[in-house]
Amino acid sequence: MARKQAYQPVFLQFISEIEKGFLLLDEASQAEVLAFVKSQQHTTGAFSNRAGNPDLYYSLFGSWLSVALKLEKQQENLKKFTSSFQPESEKVVDKFSLLLINQMLENDFKKPSLFELIRWIRKGGKNLNTAYRFFLFMLSFDALYGKNRLAYLFVRLFLNFYKPDENLPCSFYASLLFACFLTGKEVNKEAAVLMNYFERGKGFKTFRDQGNADLLSTAVALFVLKKVGADLRMVMPDCLTLVQDNYDNGAFLSGDGDSSKDLEYSFYGLLTLGLLS
Repeated sequence: MARKQAYQPVFLQFISEIEKGFLLLDEASQAEVLAFVKSQQHTTGAFSNRAGNPDLYYSLFGSWLSVALKLEKQQENLKKFTSSFQPESEKVVDKFSLLLINQMLENDFKKPSLFELIRWIRKGGKNLNTAYRFFLFMLSFDALYGKNRLAYLFVRLFLNFYKPDENLPCSFYASLLFACFLTGKEVNKEAAVLMNYFERGKGFKTFRDQGNADLLSTAVALFVLKKVGADLRMVMPDCLTLVQDNYDNGAFLSGDGDSSKDLEYSFYGLLTLGLLS
């Protein structure tokens, strides 16, 4: 009798795609990527934001990249930092990020209940990017509860009553679509809507009426559409061009004209490559 395959949390699926994307690079580019990721680790053991300061949100991407790229020293340094770090209660993104880092690095930590996670996402307030909150909530929920039917029932009930705004950011809409898929809802209509964020010759855009595509929207949209079984043949060539055009000496740029380098968009660049492999 065949054994049932264990459920793989989404963040581990990310790692798998990053590994594929990295292997598509030539040796020189691989060396540049490794050097860039190492250079982004702060002396505290955390990873740095664009200003060069230790940042838990950027450390989350640093943790995923370090594991995917087999950077053991960077993992050890980050583990030392996070093992004693306590984020301020009002910093919701930091709390979600620390939870996911601890889960990735297998640190000992007290796992929050589903209701605590819901309180975190509600506590962020209007000043906190809703798309970030929901994205981190779904990753945390998935990492902690996997295929827990009772927990999924609560999320499905929420989705039944939630009426999304017509002009949601691509990443937020993709997260909602993935939540629907995970809880067993029919998603063909929603997948078609997510495809409308794609513009031929560019890639996936943050908003459907926005001119520039970007790697964040493209990576998240591709990941979700691939998981729900959408046909990606039409979008793949332009998405590949987008990610190739935004590689810069070991890092990936956002794709929307911003010339700054950081770990977040480097993560999305490698993720996009992996998804297109």
